[in-house]
Amino acid sequence: MEHVLLWPSQYPLLLRGLIEQNGAFILDALESWPSCSTSKDEQGVETTILPPVFYLQWLKPLEPFESCYFQHIDEYDQQQQAYTQQLFAHIEQSDMTRQAICIMLLERLAQYSDLASQIESTELPNFFELLINLKHEQVFEWCLAAQMSLTAHEVVTAWQTEEFRTAIEMHIETCIADRAQTATLATDKLLLGEEYYSLLELLFEDKAEISLLLEQSLLAQVMLDDVKQPKLMGLLAQGAQGTVRDEEGRSALMWAVEKGFVNVVEKLITYHDINDRDEQGQTLMHFAVKSNLASMIDLMIASGVDATQVDIHGQSPYRLAMKLSALVAKKTLEQHGIKELSDKGKLLKIKQVHILYALASLLLPIQLALFFSEKIEDKSLFVWGGTAIGLLLFAFARNVRRGQLYPNLSHPWSLKGLTAISWLSVSVQVLFALLILSAFFRG
Repeated sequence: MEHVLLWPSQYPLLLRGLIEQNGAFILDALESWPSCSTSKDEQGVETTILPPVFYLQWLKPLEPFESCYFQHIDEYDQQQQAYTQQLFAHIEQSDMTRQAICIMLLERLAQYSDLASQIESTELPNFFELLINLKHEQVFEWCLAAQMSLTAHEVVTAWQTEEFRTAIEMHIETCIADRAQTATLATDKLLLGEEYYSLLELLFEDKAEISLLLEQSLLAQVMLDDVKQPKLMGLLAQGAQGTVRDEEGRSALMWAVEKGFVNVVEKLITYHDINDRDEQGQTLMHFAVKSNLASMIDLMIASGVDATQVDIHGQSPYRLAMKLSALVAKKTLEQHGIKELSDKGKLLKIKQVHILYALASLLLPIQLALFFSEKIEDKSLFVWGGTAIGLLLFAFARNVRRGQLYPNLSHPWSLKGLTAISWLSVSVQVLFALLILSAFFRG
């Protein structure tokens, strides 16, 4: 659909009156100014006429390549065309900036017409949004200094641009028409991760309430799938510390660790207990494993996080890495000396140790049988050899059991009994070997 902005034939007269400060010209132009409205013809073309204050921001009709929404068309006759061309040629040669000219014209127009009424008489385009699009921050500041007020939507829109934000801060006591509605919109924007914390500080007296909103915003943003680290860093720069938690007891720090936002974690971790857990008992290292980033796991270990703590299901970070097939996390933990076995591996390790215990235990009856056998002549050699083998088997079993990978599980009484028998068997073998050795030396 084509949108046409009509420049009334009265505009050159108004402009001349403002430039020459001729009140008669100004009043004639204002009195004969056509009704401000938007009409649509049979071809669907919308034609709009705006209040004079809008035209003063453009000063003259825009060329087709300059306009974004409206196509600017004037109703000037030849004399008016000639006058405006001469006028703007003169203006361009002057030292005044475009904004300075606009402000001068607005000051003079304000003596004959209520500018606020003109601005409020039309919704599209929005006057203050037009100033933002044209980057007329000086005109914007002049309007606020002239006691013009902004709607909540206008405040929130202008706050996005630094130059316009400064003007709002200067006139915060007078420029906002509805502070409650503005606070509501700014809160919604803050929860979306946008930088409205400083605006809320100007609107709220309760600083604790503002801080809570900022913390809620940080948590809401870090939980999003498509969140980017710079947006989170912006919230941290505004003072967020990640003090609130979600329904599962996860803090913003835990979410940041899981998503691999190293810079965010470095900022937040100073405000948190490194032994913190969520409702499932997961530690920061569990979330670091989920990130599958070596740098995140290194950061957690450097920060003092215990990498061996298990959650309420008995699952350690290393076991979680194996479960998730997080190969980078698994390798990084192993580089820090942290390694565990699978359930099958644990059973094999227990089986290995107790087979060695069993073999060490069996050597005692074998030694006794060989010692009392009449077919064996050099019995002492068999006793010493059997004892040495038994000690080696027992020592190897004990070494494996004391190893880091041996599972810390409760053993059944049968295995405990086998362990006790192996202790007894090896002790008897040693005593038996010492007895034979003593007899050997006595000759």
